[in-house]
Amino acid sequence: MNQKLITLVVAVFLVCTLAVSQASARVVFVDVATTDDTYDEIQYLIDLGAIRGYEEKGKTYYKPKTHVTRGHAAKMAVIAAGKGPLKVSKSSYSDVAVGTEISTYVERAKELGLFTTTSNKFLPNEPLTREEMSHVLAKAFNLDASKYKGLDMMFPDVSATSTYASFIKAIYYNGITNGSDGKYLPKNAVTRAQFASFIARAKSDDFRLPLPNVPEKVDTAQVMGLVSVTTDGLNVRTAPSTSSAVLGSVNTGGKLSVYEIEGSWLKVSYKGQYAYISKAYAKFLVQDGSSLGAVKKTVTANDIINLYYKPTSSSKKITQVSNGTVLSVYKEESGYYLTTVNGIPGYIVKSATTDVAVEKPEPQPEPDHGDDVIVTNTVGKVTIGGLNMRESASSSSKSLKTLAKGKVISVHSITGYWAKVTADGVTGYVHKSYIKLMNTSGSAVKGRIIVLDPGHGGKDPGAVNTGHSEKAIVLKVSNLVKQKLEKAGAKVVMTRTGDTYPTLPERVKFTNDNYGEMYVSVHVNAATATSAKGTETFYSVSTGDQHEEDKKLATYINNEIVNNADMKNRGVKQADYYVIKNMMIPSVLVELGFLSNSDDRAKLINDKYVEIFADSIYQGIIDYYGN
Repeated sequence: MNQKLITLVVAVFLVCTLAVSQASARVVFVDVATTDDTYDEIQYLIDLGAIRGYEEKGKTYYKPKTHVTRGHAAKMAVIAAGKGPLKVSKSSYSDVAVGTEISTYVERAKELGLFTTTSNKFLPNEPLTREEMSHVLAKAFNLDASKYKGLDMMFPDVSATSTYASFIKAIYYNGITNGSDGKYLPKNAVTRAQFASFIARAKSDDFRLPLPNVPEKVDTAQVMGLVSVTTDGLNVRTAPSTSSAVLGSVNTGGKLSVYEIEGSWLKVSYKGQYAYISKAYAKFLVQDGSSLGAVKKTVTANDIINLYYKPTSSSKKITQVSNGTVLSVYKEESGYYLTTVNGIPGYIVKSATTDVAVEKPEPQPEPDHGDDVIVTNTVGKVTIGGLNMRESASSSSKSLKTLAKGKVISVHSITGYWAKVTADGVTGYVHKSYIKLMNTSGSAVKGRIIVLDPGHGGKDPGAVNTGHSEKAIVLKVSNLVKQKLEKAGAKVVMTRTGDTYPTLPERVKFTNDNYGEMYVSVHVNAATATSAKGTETFYSVSTGDQHEEDKKLATYINNEIVNNADMKNRGVKQADYYVIKNMMIPSVLVELGFLSNSDDRAKLINDKYVEIFADSIYQGIIDYYGN
């Protein structure tokens, strides 16, 4: 054979032999199998020189289930941290002899501050506890425990005041431990297998657990609002999603600071960290925790102005308000007005606004069909774009000017469907169906003509279940709503007051004949599937912008019912039901709940809940006129 070929074969043989020998060398301990969960971590520490094991009868053991001692933990941590032993002439501890190997690592561990001791003893043969381990690892691998001090403790068996609390949080948030069945077990001893895993994770990213999210530190200077929870057991979540983890829950009346609005979610502070709650189950309050109260007057913004959380320009700026925006004023404080923008209370600079003039009514308004009604302290907010103000109370009359959507005008008198108004110094007439009439003082519904329509009736019972009928339930609810509205000063008319059946066109005509300003049709739902449940409210999309008022009204009523009666929220929906499709005024159709569902039915036939349903519709109407 050629000499070069022989040399090559020998070389290949030696390489293969070495490779086999080195691979075989990976299995060092007879009591650690390659299939063990901690095998790789133990081998990693062997490579670092941090582990030797025990020689017994010619075999080497790691003893993975044996508790690691404080002395051995000191050696393993020091070596893994890339430090060497430290020789001293005099031992720092009475129970660690100078000149021993363990002494050199204990002394280095002392220098690095890996252990806490309260006496001159180190206790090298005592088991290392899990809480002590957190301190050893945090110090050995330079984890800044102070960064986690203000965060909530994630393990229920560790006190927030524990000496080791911040160190346990440090190794948790750095992917070194995730506890055991939700607990940390701080006083339990650490086994040698466990300690190998913990050190390997601390030393190398290859062994780290998935890192948990570190809660963002709450910046209290960024508070933009305060809310009161309107339902019991409202889940507080880690993210704005129903699939995110639940941090806890808050009951009715619980108050939370708000930092941001993200769609249908509110970003709040909860137990020292940011969290999220559903906006549908919270009501904004004034920053001092009080309710808004009655509207005192209305103003317009003279320029782009800021809405502040408190009555000072140094507080959090919630948003900006455009020039010409009409705002309701609830009170004045230190040169600021308390108002609301998109339902959020805040303060604007008084001097940056102009009062909306409310002129005295003229004693003899021009006549038209119907009775003349002279109004005071009433303004109208235009609800469509390009509304014509006419010379007289007729759609064929000359147009004096065109009013933009959102424009607030003074109202002097109302005759049938026509309102005599003044805008920008010009006085004329507008159809009242295209303005939202708002009282600047007193009851929000005083003088408003509201049509309540109890669905079905007479020959048409509506939904029927276990002897209970829709027509009876909705009439009972509607009568209660009528009482509440009339007590607040509204003029209320009902399409039926007994067990009669007005046709759908007759209900529309009835509303027009009474010059209605709002129409609310009350119904009860039913479905083949008995699992269907909850409240839903419908509006119809008409031409122009008018349907936006319908949707606002539907939203206010729906939210009040869902929150107060603890109903499943099926939402606000668009549907072209005859009665709401053929109205020019804000019109909605409310489905209180499902008579076919046992839970909903129990509420619909219960006098306590009938009162809640009625009060919720009433409050929804108040909400609409008050915003």
